[in-house]
Amino acid sequence: MSTEMEGASICQSCGMPMKIESDFGTKADGSMDREYCTYCRQKGEFTKPDITMKQMVEGCIGIMVQYGIPEGQARAQMSALIPTLKRWK
Repeated sequence: MSTEMEGASICQSCGMPMKIESDFGTKADGSMDREYCTYCRQKGEFTKPDITMKQMVEGCIGIMVQYGIPEGQARAQMSALIPTLKRWK
């Protein structure tokens, strides 16, 4: 899978599409981090430094289901995408 979706960058930790400034995390100096979303990275640090890849996949599935995506579809997408992202390589 590509690390870009519909012209938006995606978080290299959770796969969230990042389209607007508030979607992006921050670097240690407070500047925008274009690789990670605001939920995964703040001030240059991961918000959940000890999370496992499996836990990330499960968490993302839960969020996708809340947005109306069928669990099977969400599981297939996240299981394929998450391992390809920079944080998990």
